[in-house]
Amino acid sequence: LKFIILTTSICRMSSLSTWEGMWQDLDPGTAFDVAQPSKCLEAVIDSLPIGKTLVPGAGRAYDAALLASKGNPVIALDISKTAIKKAGSYLASLSDDDPLKPKEGSIELICDDFFEYSPKDGPFDLVWDCTFLCALDPSQRQDWAKTTSSLLGPKGVLCTMIFPIGKADNNGPPYNLSLDIVQSLLSPLGFEPVSILDLPPGTHMPKMPFGNTVVSWRRK
Repeated sequence: LKFIILTTSICRMSSLSTWEGMWQDLDPGTAFDVAQPSKCLEAVIDSLPIGKTLVPGAGRAYDAALLASKGNPVIALDISKTAIKKAGSYLASLSDDDPLKPKEGSIELICDDFFEYSPKDGPFDLVWDCTFLCALDPSQRQDWAKTTSSLLGPKGVLCTMIFPIGKADNNGPPYNLSLDIVQSLLSPLGFEPVSILDLPPGTHMPKMPFGNTVVSWRRK
């Protein structure tokens, strides 16, 4: 596994300190950690393109491991240095006969700010956003859309796990999301949904049984 730790600008320091603090004592299966690849990703992974893949807010890299097992070279990106270290520990703990055990060089763990990250080898073929958008303050959503668009190649696919749908308040994280909200962010940038899969509430996180819809987007 390759680890890269980059610096973060002062304007993002409050977000960094928040997530770093959350990760310090976070055990697998607690809070937002689901202790396994997302069931939502499992439901759609065979329909996703194979290619250079970005997982922002990768956490312990459960999803990165599943994506890499399908042949994707994966960048697992997180703003928290502790999250990246725990991702390395998780991946290293997988036994050689575990289908999620990554092949040498298939996953690169990078600690950096998503909004400032610049891939060294050009744009991505696939971005998998699983609860990353919902973890951002709503004031950052337009920046999320613009940054995501800039990271995707012309024919790239953005796959979003839209969650939590139907949350009564807008306190967070996670902040309430809907297909309409995400479409309003992406449509002005030329994206349109090419597949929509509504999954039973709680599919991603049984202890937070909100709606979860997986949508793949391409540019028109």
